[in-house]
Amino acid sequence: MKNKKIKIYIEHKKKIIISGLLLSLVLAVILALGMDRNKKEISSIDFSSELEGRISRMVSGYPMEEMAPYIAKEDRTVAAFLVAIGKKESNWGKFSPQKDGKTCYNYWGYRGTYNQTDSGYSCFDSPEQAVNVVGERIGEFVAKKIDSPKKMVVAWKCGFDCSSHSFFSVKKWEWDVNFYFSKIYN
Repeated sequence: MKNKKIKIYIEHKKKIIISGLLLSLVLAVILALGMDRNKKEISSIDFSSELEGRISRMVSGYPMEEMAPYIAKEDRTVAAFLVAIGKKESNWGKFSPQKDGKTCYNYWGYRGTYNQTDSGYSCFDSPEQAVNVVGERIGEFVAKKIDSPKKMVVAWKCGFDCSSHSFFSVKKWEWDVNFYFSKIYN
């Protein structure tokens, strides 16, 4: 009696597995056929709108919010760094350099040669210019395979090496940036 129940159970499981495999195969064929017919439509999907929505939701209510459309045009890794470093360095623009009482749109602690403040930070003319300049610099690092917060901490926070920074401050920067980086990148 027990063996008969086991055999029935095994046969039932086999049918379920075979049904699942057949269903998967049928769906794969349907999708493949549909993709060929709609190839033009599928390849023209603009994924930047998904990225822009994700960024906008994160930075909503912060000064960085007006940069979301420009950030979303960047490579996803660069965009993730722009958002994550912006959070770490300025709380998405709440604390950032000013010059002559005007915002500098520098939410990353970027020190470049353009229109410097007294403290050496670049003061940008617009959110778009800020994203373009800082995004280009981050893109240069990414092109050199500095593409994770663990690698970026040396390039962005420390300079050449982190020996003059405490272990804790380096790890804290890395952890904080990684938290927001992963929300955009993944």
